[in-house]
Amino acid sequence: MRERAFWRFAGRIEHEQLEFKRSPAFLREAIPAMAMSRGGVLVIGVTDERRLVGRALDQETLDRVASAAYEAGVDVDLRAITVGGTPITLVVVPAVRDRIVTTSDGRLLRRVGSANQPLRGDALTRFVLARALVR
Repeated sequence: MRERAFWRFAGRIEHEQLEFKRSPAFLREAIPAMAMSRGGVLVIGVTDERRLVGRALDQETLDRVASAAYEAGVDVDLRAITVGGTPITLVVVPAVRDRIVTTSDGRLLRRVGSANQPLRGDALTRFVLARALVR
C-alpha cells in the first residue's frame, strides 16, 4: 500500500476507533477501552507525530499483543500490512457488548476522543447496569 493511500484509509486523527502506537508495549489500556466502546483499530508502527517507524508482525509483536488481549479477555485480529515499504501491524479490537472488560488491575475504561478514560461514580454504575440488561 502506498503511504498516501494508507493515510486516506486510516486518517491522521486519533479518535474512539483509531489509535497509533509506536510499539506494542502499551496496549493493556487501549484494548479494554476500545472493547468497551465501539471497537477499533490499533496501528502499531506509527508515532504520535504520524511518522511511520514500522513494526512487523513478528514473534515479539504477536506475543505482546496476545498477552495484552488475553489479560483483557478480548479476541483481537492481527493483520500485517506494508505501507510504502514499511511493515505495520494492525490490531482490530471488537466491540464487546455482553460483558464487562477491564484492565488487568480492574479498571473499566472507555475511549473518549483519543484518550482511554476510566468510568467513575454514577457513570460506572449506569454502564454496568446497562450491560447487565443486555444478557
